[in-house]
Amino acid sequence: MKGMKRIVFICLIIMSPAIVLGQGSVQSLDDCLKTADKNSPELQSQQAKVEELKFKYYGQRGVLLPQIDASASYFKYGEELPSKKALFGVSLDDYYADISVRQVLFSGGKYFALTKSARLAFEAEQQKLELTKRTVLLAVKKAYYELTRSNYAVKVQIELLEKLKEQSNIAQLLYNSGKTSSLDVLKIQTQVASSEDVLNSLKDLVHTRSLLLGQVIGVNEPVIVEDTLPPAKENIIISTHCLADKFKDNPELKYVVSSVDRAGYDVSVAHSELFPILILKANYNFEDKEFFPGNPNWYAGAGISLPLFHGGSTFAQIGQAKARQKQALDALRQTEIALQVKLESAVATAADKRNRLKTTKKVLELSKEALNAAELKYNAGKLTALELIDAQTVWNNAMLTYKNNTIDYLITLAEIEYICPQAIAGEAQ
Repeated sequence: MKGMKRIVFICLIIMSPAIVLGQGSVQSLDDCLKTADKNSPELQSQQAKVEELKFKYYGQRGVLLPQIDASASYFKYGEELPSKKALFGVSLDDYYADISVRQVLFSGGKYFALTKSARLAFEAEQQKLELTKRTVLLAVKKAYYELTRSNYAVKVQIELLEKLKEQSNIAQLLYNSGKTSSLDVLKIQTQVASSEDVLNSLKDLVHTRSLLLGQVIGVNEPVIVEDTLPPAKENIIISTHCLADKFKDNPELKYVVSSVDRAGYDVSVAHSELFPILILKANYNFEDKEFFPGNPNWYAGAGISLPLFHGGSTFAQIGQAKARQKQALDALRQTEIALQVKLESAVATAADKRNRLKTTKKVLELSKEALNAAELKYNAGKLTALELIDAQTVWNNAMLTYKNNTIDYLITLAEIEYICPQAIAGEAQ
């Protein structure tokens, strides 16, 4: 009978994720990352933003090229116009068609600066897309690991509850034989009830975190994940080359650098309003009373527009552009400092978590040995229920601490990869 109970207990442990999360296919971390890459609303929105800025750049670039237009019109007049009589004769009809070419020769660099600014805006959004991909990847990993943490807590709690129930039966037998008092039975039964309540809370937490993971990867349903984690390798080498090259490949920094460059061209655009605009224009046209007009004519020339007085609005725009440029430079310095602090902090945290893995693993082994000894002594009537519960609590906490430290270590490594993907250089031999 005791062997049968253990078999049932092992089956419960293996099947616990399915019991907690319900039916559905089990998703690995790679499955979740692939789903997020396809379904994430953040990624889709940013991809659309990149497309928008790309076509805006193409449109602004087209302004630098000659502008060619064609037009045609027909008018019927109530009375013959004296100005048209020499051209049309006696007719109330006026057919007109033309083709014109317009080219800006000089504008103080305005349209060139606008084109460069549009290109930088497009490239900045591409960097933001890469940053969004990293952000979503990190969010998926964190949500996945947190859900696995909760799954493992349920697994440990089920195992603890099974042990408590088994000890409760033993305590009842010992009480019936007069070897223990009713107080021992009540203590263990109280612990069983408390553990059942904790288990229900943990199951609710698993469901909540499975919904959160679904939200992160872009689905509107809870996600069932594997009951295993990638091994927490204790000899991983973490490179800090990103500190040496000042995060030159980091998309967040590239985005801010593009903002600084774009702000510089915005200053040039504002300055261009102080310069004259020189335009070349040519036109070839037909005008007649017939549907296919005759009387071809043409003209070509140049025009100049010179700003004389705009009430100080141009200088105000220059001042605004320079202020935005200063803000962009300040943001660049802040980003550089923030990235350095984040990476150094994450590396230090990873080292601490890696060192604690060995300690918590050793504590887990010792607590397991202590629990086995306590159970044997209790079954022999040489230990009180309170001492047994203490040993079980120490073992339970040791298991959770070891697993939580493992998950925290994996999350910290994910944060390092978010800042500097090449930082995880491999394993020491």
